[in-house]
Amino acid sequence: MESKSKWDVRAYLYDASGTDESVELEDVDVRELNESELLWVTLLQRDAEMVADVAARLNIEDIPVKSVIEGSNRPKVIKFGEFFHFSVNSVMLLAEGVPAKYPIDFVVGKNFVITIHDGEVDYFADFRQREKGETQFGRLSSESFVATLLDLHIVSYFHALSVLEKRVDKLDSQILKKDLEADEFIAEMVILRRDVSKLRRWLIPHRELIYSFLRADFQHIIDTGALELYKTLESHFENAVDAIESSRETVLGAFDLYATKSTQLTNAFIRRLTFLTLVTGTLGVIAGILGMNYKASIFEAENGFWIALAIMALVAIGLTIFARLKRWV
Repeated sequence: MESKSKWDVRAYLYDASGTDESVELEDVDVRELNESELLWVTLLQRDAEMVADVAARLNIEDIPVKSVIEGSNRPKVIKFGEFFHFSVNSVMLLAEGVPAKYPIDFVVGKNFVITIHDGEVDYFADFRQREKGETQFGRLSSESFVATLLDLHIVSYFHALSVLEKRVDKLDSQILKKDLEADEFIAEMVILRRDVSKLRRWLIPHRELIYSFLRADFQHIIDTGALELYKTLESHFENAVDAIESSRETVLGAFDLYATKSTQLTNAFIRRLTFLTLVTGTLGVIAGILGMNYKASIFEAENGFWIALAIMALVAIGLTIFARLKRWV
């Protein structure tokens, strides 16, 4: 069972020499954790009293409660004496694959990691479900463990992009299979452009955060040997930025497809209109000739009117067959 209190607080102790398990905070003294143990505390509610209570239980002094509760619009890291605090803007998917910003705060110290957010984070839950039992996470430093969580955070952007690209593929199929009204297409394009712009606007500010972990003055990373993990994290981040830029091009490609389809439909309409003009013009010439004011034997025929109609019908049929062979209509 997961540890719970009057607030929604859950604690997980990773022990490389034993079994990973959910624990109660009052049963753990962070100062007594050894190098093979790591404590992960996740707070599912941004509550000042709850943050202060957890900090007291873990003997963390001067925790920035206000910053944790209010969150930050821009990811940044702040170093304190025995720990450091930073926030990220992750992505959660709402109905129909619409992305929503999901801020997560981290407080990281020796042998412990605290994450604060409103409600459960899907990829955190999946991670715990996948890695439960006996793992070697206890041997990781808290900085190395955070690198793993941040990598999952970046993967959330890849997942959001994958869903967005499926929405673009669906729009492409609609464009190819049926005639979309201009208003309907423009409305969908506006939504797609807005969503991909959101992802870019949320992700790009993380560059400053990730680069700060790689600076020589950030001894928390260097001293624990986690530098290579953060270099890999930087590479994954840049790949995510490139993927978002590619998705912007993919969305614009839908507009190009719609423009091409509209041009093709317009050309087909012009061809049909031209053919119709040709047929009616030809029949008009025939009718004009027959209406000329001179005497001819054809006008004395008993069924001359019907013969003229038959000739016009044959001409129209002949022109239609010719146009079909030429793929004009």
